[in-house]
Parts: sequence; structure tokens; C-alpha cells
Amino acid sequence: MGKINKQWHEAHKLARNATLDERIDWHVKHAANCACRPIPRSILDELERRGLLEPSALSLR
Repeated sequence: MGKINKQWHEAHKLARNATLDERIDWHVKHAANCACRPIPRSILDELERRGLLEPSALSLR
């Protein structure tokens, strides 16, 4: 795990009942702004299913 971007986390809360689209959006933005943890496999799988995941990103799993 990398360093947490506390300011980003405080400004971008993910709702407990977030939709899949909201979760995808949050995790993609999170990965661009914070290195505290990788994108969850379920989100990577959905990005791949939607054709939004670059083949090189599959090594993130």
C-alpha cells in the first residue's frame, strides 16, 4: 500500500449505498489521486466488462 491522500479522502466520501456507476467513478478518481490501495477486483472486472480497461491494467489484479 502507498501513502494516503488524506485531503482527497476527506473531500470525496463514497456513499454507503453508492450505485455501481458511482463506485466505479469514485475508484477511478481515487486511483488517480491517492496511492493508499489498489482498485478492487470487482471494479476492475466491471471496467473490463464495459470495455473501459486497458489490457496493460490487467496486471493490477
